[in-house]
Amino acid sequence: MVGLITSDDVKHVERDRWNETTVSQAMRPLQSLHPVKPDASAADALALMGRENINQLPVVADGHLEGVVTRSYLVQLLQVRRELQA
Repeated sequence: MVGLITSDDVKHVERDRWNETTVSQAMRPLQSLHPVKPDASAADALALMGRENINQLPVVADGHLEGVVTRSYLVQLLQVRRELQA
């Protein structure tokens, strides 16, 4: 994995340059994405998203993408956990 591209990233490319812009030019590089390891806690990942004002984090192990976790998924997960503990 070298980076991530979202619809937001594409929106930042001028429309008249779409045909000549490559994914690598429009994407956010991995080092700017703050990847987390699979054993990171949901609370830590959510806190990182809050600090960095990002909505998704790549989950990377040994240089391989294991998945992408989103802010909405983590919020939902933490809400379910809280409800089950009540």
